Amino acid sequence: MTTEPHSTGWTTTLGELARTSELVDDFLAQERAIAQAKARQARILAEARAIAESQMRRAGTGSEFEHPVRSIAAELGVAARISDRSIRLRMEWAVDLVDGFPATFALFEEGRISEGHVRATLDAGSRLEDDDSRAEFEQIILPRAVKLTAGQLGSVARKLADDIEPLPLEERHEEAMADRSVRVAPLPDGMGELTYVGPAVTVYAMHDRVTQMARTIHRTKTEGDDRTLDQIRADVFAEIALAGLPTAELIDQHGGDALTQIKATVQVTVPWQSLTGVGDESAFLAGYGPIPAEAARRLAGEAAKWTRLFTDPDTGCLKTVDTYTPTKAQRRFLIARDEHCRFPGCRQPAVRCEDDHTIPYSHGGPTTVGNLANLCRAHHVLKHNSNWDFRHGPGGVMEVISPTGRIVKHKPTPVVRFEASAEIARADFGADPPPF
Repeated sequence: MTTEPHSTGWTTTLGELARTSELVDDFLAQERAIAQAKARQARILAEARAIAESQMRRAGTGSEFEHPVRSIAAELGVAARISDRSIRLRMEWAVDLVDGFPATFALFEEGRISEGHVRATLDAGSRLEDDDSRAEFEQIILPRAVKLTAGQLGSVARKLADDIEPLPLEERHEEAMADRSVRVAPLPDGMGELTYVGPAVTVYAMHDRVTQMARTIHRTKTEGDDRTLDQIRADVFAEIALAGLPTAELIDQHGGDALTQIKATVQVTVPWQSLTGVGDESAFLAGYGPIPAEAARRLAGEAAKWTRLFTDPDTGCLKTVDTYTPTKAQRRFLIARDEHCRFPGCRQPAVRCEDDHTIPYSHGGPTTVGNLANLCRAHHVLKHNSNWDFRHGPGGVMEVISPTGRIVKHKPTPVVRFEASAEIARADFGADPPPF
């Protein structure tokens, strides 16, 4: 399926289109060059660390003999006007990359992935201890790395590492919980930074609730209130932290007790065996990655506001949804399939996106999941006011065509697959077809 041409209200000359295409090519070339330079720098830092370790071996063992590392880090830092502590951290990262993830480093040297992609890969894969596990991890994740943004890659890589890692997620989560904290750091110009480290579900729920409150205020703000959504979100967070609830002024101005009634909403995909206690396969928090099955069971049983999606771990297919009312069922399906806005690189959660007809309804496009996709407000507006084109393919795959003719294939999140056979579909939904 493809969209109809749009009436943009503005025009692009052939010369502008050609020059835009050249600029995109130049930009990509520079991105590759930057990645290659960063890779060369990583190799330099890894070799510098190797020299220091050789000196340490000649001197003997013991913490006092870390002086060679400190010395060479200081040498590099003074030359580059970077603190020696930062250089030491960068050397450790470079060694982990060059020695521990050779296939990732090879792509980095070729300029095919950015430093952000490399960090997402190492952040997820560094906990894999043996070489075979890391090699398996790289073999699976790197074909995705060249197609996804760094942000998209992170959640996929965490899920993959969780599948490969022999230590159960519950045990690792319990260990990580010991590091939960709230920290404060000074910033310039009279500002400060507050950092909360805790369970991912809690963090994402906190952000969602504060965001919903901020959006309510942003939609109804009075004349003279020129705050951005981010600024309002920060103000709401401070109000809740200091007063327990939004202040009376906020409540009075923005719909009585409407703000206090807002509840957090997150999306967790749960294998049905884990939900019923038969198995312990980890659940998946949209926008983050795997969470312990026990945490998902508590959410499903105790929190009515959590969106519950049930999958079969053998097929990855959607097993059932909370309601079969046609409109709601379609929406639940799209949220599960898309997870985020379908515009390439956008991470806006599907629960805050809009349903878009790929072929406009006014042009005869049907209201089916094969012609619907989640687009955030900004990209929804862009689609209908520019020459970006969208095409639906089988399995929820979306082709996005830029005005200069570049085609990007955007696949739905790999956590929930939608290639079930007709027999599985009938078993899932009964004799009647699904309500979409």
